[in-house]
Amino acid sequence: MTTPLKNPLPSFKNPPISEVVCGCQFEQLNQLKVTHFGDLWERLRKEFPNVEHALPIAKGDGLPPEDPDTNLPWLRAWFINNTDSRLIQFQPDRFYYNWRKREQEQAYPRYPEIFSCFEQHFKIFSRFVADNHLGILNPKVWELTYTNHIPLDEAPGSQVELFREFYWERDPNRFLPAPENPAWAATFRLPDDAGTLVAKLGSGKIQGEGTKIQILELAVRGPVRDSSEDAMKEWFDLAREWIVRGFADLTSKEAHQVWGREI
Repeated sequence: MTTPLKNPLPSFKNPPISEVVCGCQFEQLNQLKVTHFGDLWERLRKEFPNVEHALPIAKGDGLPPEDPDTNLPWLRAWFINNTDSRLIQFQPDRFYYNWRKREQEQAYPRYPEIFSCFEQHFKIFSRFVADNHLGILNPKVWELTYTNHIPLDEAPGSQVELFREFYWERDPNRFLPAPENPAWAATFRLPDDAGTLVAKLGSGKIQGEGTKIQILELAVRGPVRDSSEDAMKEWFDLAREWIVRGFADLTSKEAHQVWGREI
């Protein structure tokens, strides 16, 4: 796998990041039963005392994972901490660790701390699979996603000036005004077939506030060729590099000033 570049990664004092997700897709655990969800929660309960259900994430064929004995779809469980800022998502073919910006944890804790938490809890999950004789945990895809929420009033003049790849040329003779909800998407291939970076720009509102925002999501997904701890860390470090450098490349110098670029 390609090693990270030697020059320092871009860094911002006040990045607009609102969520980071580290995760793994793996071969479905077909021996899993409903009672096993409770056992996994018991192992995580001290740190994640709250539980919610969510719709399962579909597989590549667009269908949710199913119980092979009944052909009924599985649910997805969320185990959430007391500040609502950390959660673990689990379904029979996926495991994710999330940090998300909340009132009691406004400051982004930075990637090394988030990855360390994912690594720690993925080991707990691996022991859970082994202890319950659910088969061999066979990771297939690593995932790393950064989601940025950018209030429209952060832009020096207009929201579109924050992004280099979406620029609306102002001209008093134009019929159309500047767009209110610009959208853009692109896919970039990582070196050595390590995966792909998908960048998406869209619009939305902050939940519970109604504040209009631009949403910039950068997600890297790649095949698991080696599931050892060293190889996993190497892949996530590369994915993080592409996300951070990609974010700096896609956004404007004016935006970097707003967010306090340090490097």
